[in-house]
Amino acid sequence: MKKYLVFSFLATILFTACDDTRKAMHDEYLEFVMHTDSLETVHEAMVVSHKAVKADTRTLAQKLKDVEATDSIAMTDVQEHQMQLKAQATSLAKLKKLIESHADVKGYFMSDSISVEQMEQQLLDMEANNEEIAARLNQIKTELQKIEAEQEILKNQDSEE
Repeated sequence: MKKYLVFSFLATILFTACDDTRKAMHDEYLEFVMHTDSLETVHEAMVVSHKAVKADTRTLAQKLKDVEATDSIAMTDVQEHQMQLKAQATSLAKLKKLIESHADVKGYFMSDSISVEQMEQQLLDMEANNEEIAARLNQIKTELQKIEAEQEILKNQDSEE
């Protein structure tokens, strides 16, 4: 009888410790969800900026086509900008899918059907994804700023002529 009591006591402690681990991981998951939400907000801002720069690029390209003495270097720059913007659009779409994938795992993660090991792996994956998303969004922001600066120079050159 004493063995059963000791065994029951140990089982209760083990079960409680497992529940504490699950709760801690659930809390950590919720922190990642909040971080993902903030990344989604930044992503949406980058999409808006991207669309604005893309529209400016089209306008500038049209102006350069309309001018008879078009500077071939300027046209090359604008074409390069257009290629960068196209690559960014593809990247932004991929990042959006990655952000949305975090929301898809919520029900699964918060259930008791996932093991602690799977929870740990999911958290590691989400952390890596968030770091990748943040780095790529920063890179896109830098590229957009560079394109805007270069186009401002091209616009000023066009108006001086």
